Amino acid sequence: MGQKFFQVDVFTDRVFGGNPLAVFPEPGNLKEADHLQIAREMNLSETTFVYPSKNTKADFKIRIFTPGKEIPFAGHPTLGTAHILWETGKITPSNDSVVLEMGSRLIKVSKKQNNLFMEQPLPSFGDPVKAVGQVAEALSIDPGDIDSRFPLQIVSTGFPALYVPLRNLEVLQRVELNLTVLREILGNVDMIYVFTRETVEPSSTVHSRSFAPFIGIAEDPATGSAAGALGAYLVQHEVIENLEPTTIVIEQGFEINRPSHIQVNVGETGGEIDSIQVGGQAITVLEGNFLV
Repeated sequence: MGQKFFQVDVFTDRVFGGNPLAVFPEPGNLKEADHLQIAREMNLSETTFVYPSKNTKADFKIRIFTPGKEIPFAGHPTLGTAHILWETGKITPSNDSVVLEMGSRLIKVSKKQNNLFMEQPLPSFGDPVKAVGQVAEALSIDPGDIDSRFPLQIVSTGFPALYVPLRNLEVLQRVELNLTVLREILGNVDMIYVFTRETVEPSSTVHSRSFAPFIGIAEDPATGSAAGALGAYLVQHEVIENLEPTTIVIEQGFEINRPSHIQVNVGETGGEIDSIQVGGQAITVLEGNFLV
């Protein structure tokens, strides 16, 4: 009979937008190697498998696989998996939150009207990256195309990425990766994330693109884990004048015809970031059986 799975578009309110995710809510007795093989066969940026959790503080244990490897945390798999758990009745409709075990962390997901929001770990900021010319070469742009007012920096709320501020939308749209140089730049970090304050839609705060080619993600349509860290970066470095940190909207995926909208709420107390929530909508587009 195989393994039942669902495909969900996350960070969108319509099909064929957002970031697609495959969810296996009852994977059964899969062999360990099958998880990665299935993720490769699904050929999406991530595929998740839902298991019972031995942690009494968690409701479910979630394993996340890209086509390249298992990863401990990612944003759209968190929200997309929670969406399926509610939709299939594994979480009762009266419950407005769920706690998911992912790697060594517990992530709470809550329903707020038509959106799902996850609470992300507090951000960690790496030292500024000084190799501006090499980063520009990795993106096939000129060093002057990088917005020098703000740092090139590795930031993480669970999934580290190198954040690169660009001058405008035109520069961002012509980014092409030089993989040889990019591998040298990233080192042990899997993702490079570029953004600009210029947006396609007036209601958006920033426009972004993210790439993790060495773990099988050529370009990600919507990156929830990186969105939380970007929100922290915007607040930390005061990138946008008079920014309201609880109403950040990131538009992503437009360049690959998967328009996505990610909401970020950054909480502060005494000038210190003390909470990050990332949310959006999700819609189920497919269900079937994987015959393994």
